[in-house]
Amino acid sequence: MSDFGALKDYIKGASVKRLSAVECDPNSSNQHELNGTKRMRGLLGEKAEFSANFIRLEDDEEKIEISSAAVTWYDARESHPKRSEYRFYYQNNPAIELAVAGDPLAVILKNNGQILFVSAPQGSQSELELFELFGDQISQSFKVVDFADNSESLSTTKRFILEELGIEVKADYGESYLELITERFGGFVFPKTKIFSELAREVAGHFSDYSTVDEAIISWWDTEEAMFRQLEGALIDQKLDEGFTDADDFLTFSQTIRQRRNSRAGNALENHLAHLFCEKGIRCAWEPKTENNKKPDFIFPSIEEYRELDFPIDRLTMLGVKTTCKDRWRQVLTEANRIEHKHLFTLQPKISSNQTNEMKDSKLQLVIPQSIHVTYTEDQRSWLWNFETFVSHVSRLQ
Repeated sequence: MSDFGALKDYIKGASVKRLSAVECDPNSSNQHELNGTKRMRGLLGEKAEFSANFIRLEDDEEKIEISSAAVTWYDARESHPKRSEYRFYYQNNPAIELAVAGDPLAVILKNNGQILFVSAPQGSQSELELFELFGDQISQSFKVVDFADNSESLSTTKRFILEELGIEVKADYGESYLELITERFGGFVFPKTKIFSELAREVAGHFSDYSTVDEAIISWWDTEEAMFRQLEGALIDQKLDEGFTDADDFLTFSQTIRQRRNSRAGNALENHLAHLFCEKGIRCAWEPKTENNKKPDFIFPSIEEYRELDFPIDRLTMLGVKTTCKDRWRQVLTEANRIEHKHLFTLQPKISSNQTNEMKDSKLQLVIPQSIHVTYTEDQRSWLWNFETFVSHVSRLQ
């Protein structure tokens, strides 16, 4: 079992509020200032100048904006003997420009001293994520949240949110796979994702070793994640020892790391699902082409039967696969026109009720491993499918 530590291992503290018009609306004020509080001195001191990362979260992940800007923390009434009025003065930047009055803003002080200014649209899924970290009691005055005495283990939901904020979550995996990896692949190299997934299943065990297919999928995924992060860490250390030739070399290496993480995650999950379908004797087409060259992740029982217009529609099933979804769930709605009721498998915890209600209205059934159901509300859990239910569904149709 991996140990990801506690929130205090990553964040020293934070201050959260709802933005007012004079703090973010250029039609109301051009001062680029945020009103602070005396309590924030515990995090920031009496006066400070620093470069901060500004992050604008969006439910459409392609619209997330990240930028850097200089910030000054100061007392606007420093010379007054009895009154203090603490403020942030910030340089304008693309991320903060997207914020509007009423949006939540979190000023996060990481343990390494870096400061993040994170905003999200009011009423969005991204706002719920900030609530998960800092609570939902937010007003137009900064509330200070201190994690120094909070040793609660990092939940799946919080891990997911921290990584979305670019905060690297470290883990004690309890076991090193590097020796096995180097023996199998001849050194610190990444094999094809399918081969890497096969090794993870070899280590984690056959699905028959688990009580449910939900447990098997999560175990395979977690094992591959641990193996991947350990190998990635070894490669990063190796590159740091070699050094970078110039800034372009550093940026290229960083981009390669990000791209590999993103592409591997989705491919690995599909690999494990496809393997389980095969082991269970469930017929399916993996990434077939449907109308307009769309490529759903899985069509059951086959693409040939999907294309056969005489084949009963009620025996066809489509499964989309996304490690995280947010607004991207809508993409699967157009991927198989013959199938009215679609299914989507994801590992994303705590999707908002607004989003799941939209899914219901769009005739999309969410499929989530059982262990993640606890992050959803009681009403949502009564509607969610676990993976065992989905496997039984397609098995029965065949």
